[in-house]
Amino acid sequence: MKKRLRIIFFSTITLLVLFVFFTIIQKNKHYVLHKEYRHQTFNEQIPLNNIFADETVHFKNQAAYTAFYNELKYNTQKNKSTTLLLKDAMIWLPVIDKILVQYKIPSDFKYVAMIESNFKNVVSSKDAVGFWQLKENTARELGLEINDEVDQRLDPIKSTHAACKFFKQAYKEFDSWTVSAAAYNRGIAGIQKAFAKQEKTDYYDLSLNAETSKYLYKILAAKDLVEHPSKYGLKLYRWQKEPVRTIKVTSDISDLQLFAKNQGTSYYVLQLYNPWILSNTLTIKKDGASYTIELPYSRATVKKDSVSTGK
Repeated sequence: MKKRLRIIFFSTITLLVLFVFFTIIQKNKHYVLHKEYRHQTFNEQIPLNNIFADETVHFKNQAAYTAFYNELKYNTQKNKSTTLLLKDAMIWLPVIDKILVQYKIPSDFKYVAMIESNFKNVVSSKDAVGFWQLKENTARELGLEINDEVDQRLDPIKSTHAACKFFKQAYKEFDSWTVSAAAYNRGIAGIQKAFAKQEKTDYYDLSLNAETSKYLYKILAAKDLVEHPSKYGLKLYRWQKEPVRTIKVTSDISDLQLFAKNQGTSYYVLQLYNPWILSNTLTIKKDGASYTIELPYSRATVKKDSVSTGK
């Protein structure tokens, strides 16, 4: 009897140990936090690749480590949403990258859109809109049109061109791509004032608000997630932006519902593919101006495409 009790006891202990071990493995399946013990505190190790736009991102304090790893932890522990994020990343990163090349801006800046919006046309609590989370005044200064009919912040292509203009302006001011990326969060004037007020010459010596202080490390975490997904138990699949037909609009459209119907589709689909369109009308407000409407291909419109639309 005693022998049976001992067997049951040790079996139970073994099962509990295995359960705890299995739970730990599962918990860390998509996120492995590397730590080293220093001065009785845990400091996360510097990531293997701490380069952004060919410039070193320095980890000078505990907050920098925490910002980097928390961003990875947030994305990798929410595996379902991360899978969707990586799908959108595979679609939009190449599209954004091509535009960055046109402006001679380093490819790493495509990850700014990733941390700003997860490639969604979201509206923030501060009324920043779109992939690049642009506020209205800033967007207008960068050449985007915003009125009752259109909001080009919701156009991923147009807004990417606008963001590139900002990055060029920031680099001209700071002669540093990493500082230019931080300025996207704080603003060029905000970073300038911080340098002047604190009498610092090194960005990493600045005392900034919590959001800006974390910004570069969040970008670096997004880059590491996309470029080294296997480290986090993730896998990237090849996704591409859906081929669309484009229609160049050079004159006013008084009824977009009728326009959509004539194109063999619906107003709902038109808005789905062109979220920057806000109303049922589209007015050309400047001489020589135009809009480009995207629509999906369909059997009903193949003949029309060859005659009346551009690609």
